[in-house]
Amino acid sequence: MKLSNRYILIVLVTLAIPFAISSCGSKKTLTTGGTLAEKNNNEVIADALKSELDYKTLTTKGSIEFKSGKSSQKVPAVFKIIKDSILQASVRIPFIGGEAMRINFTPDSIVIIDRLKKQYMAERYKDSKVVAGFDFNYYNLQALFTNRLFIPGYKEVVNKDFGKFKVTSTNDTYLMQTKGKSDLLYNFEVDASDRIISTLISQEKKNVSIQWDYSNFIKDNNHVYPTNMEAKVSFAKKQANINISYDNLDIDKDFSVDTSIPSKYKKVGFSDIIGAYIKLK
Repeated sequence: MKLSNRYILIVLVTLAIPFAISSCGSKKTLTTGGTLAEKNNNEVIADALKSELDYKTLTTKGSIEFKSGKSSQKVPAVFKIIKDSILQASVRIPFIGGEAMRINFTPDSIVIIDRLKKQYMAERYKDSKVVAGFDFNYYNLQALFTNRLFIPGYKEVVNKDFGKFKVTSTNDTYLMQTKGKSDLLYNFEVDASDRIISTLISQEKKNVSIQWDYSNFIKDNNHVYPTNMEAKVSFAKKQANINISYDNLDIDKDFSVDTSIPSKYKKVGFSDIIGAYIKLK
């Protein structure tokens, strides 16, 4: 089955950033919203951290749906995470189920294997021109994929870093904002249940923003997490919406992660991977 150029592009853009979680089993849908409690700034941040999903490993099967106007395209995907070690996204071919593309993120590098073109790219972040000037790192990506609070460039949020957030509130949500390099603003919106319902990364000067809205939270035994996420990517006057959902979540289970690269595949650059499907301007 042939995959469209637009599908490949959206997968590359989407898998470089967001992740939402879902599962089956004993589940109960939770109601979000409510009345905010009276809290000081440190309490708002501390309670949000306490409400995060605690895990060592995660694996799940789900789907990614790209929406543009009245058209949409949905494809399956498999995600595996070993906390602080590797995040792997495997994009599957619809109906057939074979792997079309695999992306491996580790704390120091990224590897993209394009099985359709029999090529791959491997690059260390410190050598990459794509991420130069940004302090968004692997641990931030991992936090974003698992609906957690983060500070750009840091591994985790600890008590001494609470002062890096500016905390305000609306009638029904707390707002936490921190700043990264290149004038990027990171905004986290937390509801009355102390869970992140939206993360917004934006740069006003270049008219660029990426927003993830988390919804359909469920309680699965002792774990609470969202089962749906909508990513809205806006740059200049262009916009793309991506809906992500997952099922069959396994938490803290043993599994293998294949990081091998076929010996006959050609090594190319990041721009070559994207350029194989779209014309770069």
